[in-house]
Amino acid sequence: MFSLKYAALFLIFFSNITWAATTLPRGLDDIDRIRALQILGFGSASKILNNPYPLGGYSGIEVGLSSEFIPIEDLARLGTKTTDRGELNYYTLTFGKGLYYNVDTHLYFTPSLQSEKVQAFGGQLRWGFYEAKFFPLSLTAILYTGGANFSNLINISTIGTDLVATVSMDNVAIYFGGGRVRAIGKFIGGADGITDDAQTVEQDETENHTVFGVSFDIARFFVALEIDRYSDSIYSTKLGFRF
Repeated sequence: MFSLKYAALFLIFFSNITWAATTLPRGLDDIDRIRALQILGFGSASKILNNPYPLGGYSGIEVGLSSEFIPIEDLARLGTKTTDRGELNYYTLTFGKGLYYNVDTHLYFTPSLQSEKVQAFGGQLRWGFYEAKFFPLSLTAILYTGGANFSNLINISTIGTDLVATVSMDNVAIYFGGGRVRAIGKFIGGADGITDDAQTVEQDETENHTVFGVSFDIARFFVALEIDRYSDSIYSTKLGFRF
């Protein structure tokens, strides 16, 4: 009964998805490309979006659907400019698996049915290395990497590390922390390209990252809300199931 009830949350969540195409500006010079990489590169980096406490051993499995929002108002002002406002919103499917003791791995990718011309994929390796004895506090080290493609005009790869603290209280977990992330972007040139000189070029940016999130457990399901801070603030949410 509970499984059917909460499984319906996935259908409701997914049925309310709205699709809106984002147009990338053209004619990006060196300064524009750096700013575009900060917006899209860091914005599409891997998110935690759950209780970072380890899944536990070989039996821990997690599946989820996340919704991520990248602000694009600054992007629309670059190069030839566009009329886009608000946020680029796309969805990813996520899978997590407990490997051994306090080590987990998590994978994600965008489903192909989206009309947004965004493909993203990547993964995380998490190690829960500390748990306080007299306080519900745990520490987790996270290594993550990923890639994203925007309209076949900007290809991005990211890699980063975070140290995250989690405080768990009954069915609520609050987590916060930060680290460093690196984004490498390839901007396609040519007649139909995105660069101002029609040359395909790469940009490389490294930046500090901070994260704050909260996860609510509902039976075996959970809902997570997260804010990631780079040059911009990125908001995301996730509905997941652990077993």
